[in-house]
Amino acid sequence: MAIDNEPDILSGMRHLLTNWHCRVITAPDETQAALELNKAGLTPDVILADYHLDNGTGIEAIVKLRWKFGQHTPAILITADRSRAVRTEASDKDIAFFNKPLKPAALRAHLARCQAGQAAE
Repeated sequence: MAIDNEPDILSGMRHLLTNWHCRVITAPDETQAALELNKAGLTPDVILADYHLDNGTGIEAIVKLRWKFGQHTPAILITADRSRAVRTEASDKDIAFFNKPLKPAALRAHLARCQAGQAAE
């Protein structure tokens, strides 16, 4: 599940993840994300969210989606905001933190770790 309020970013994320053989659902916010997931009959394996959304933050979106789909859903916050407060809030909520510009190799490595952790469960 990828959440970003910029359509071009969502398109790029869809393209990148699809090339890695991921099934990708994109949305501009958590409300649309939940609708798309329910419509597809899916629960997210991982949530990727931009920090700055039109109505709230990516952290808030992740928390709401975890409440609906599972508290232990791995999540990644992707942001240009390098403040300690945002990093701390993400860490306190067990959300991985990636700065923009996003390095695809780092994202792929983290997604592989998420997949390995889910397989171990």
